[in-house]
Amino acid sequence: MAWIESHQSLGKHPKLIRLSARLRVHKAQSAGHLHFLWWWTLDYAPTGDLSAFASTEISAAAEWPGDAETFHTALKETGWIDANDRLHDWDQYAGPCLMSRQRQKKYREKKLALCN
Repeated sequence: MAWIESHQSLGKHPKLIRLSARLRVHKAQSAGHLHFLWWWTLDYAPTGDLSAFASTEISAAAEWPGDAETFHTALKETGWIDANDRLHDWDQYAGPCLMSRQRQKKYREKKLALCN
């Protein structure tokens, strides 16, 4: 089971407030869409680089029901996605999960090698 850090300060974070205003939704809804995007990124873009994905894929990953371009642009304008299409500070928040996955992979490979 994967996990990602989620701080209680997110609910009052200026970037979340800006995103909510830009998308015209409640902060709880914005936080939910961000979490869906982060969870999806753990599986499909673990480096945090979303440049290979279209706006439609990013918005679908985040369960955004509205216009995909509007959502993607709002994420960039409010600083959740950097200009190079990487999730802002992704390594800081996903790092522990990614390191755990690497350790598990090495463990399984070592165990498999011992069995062969």
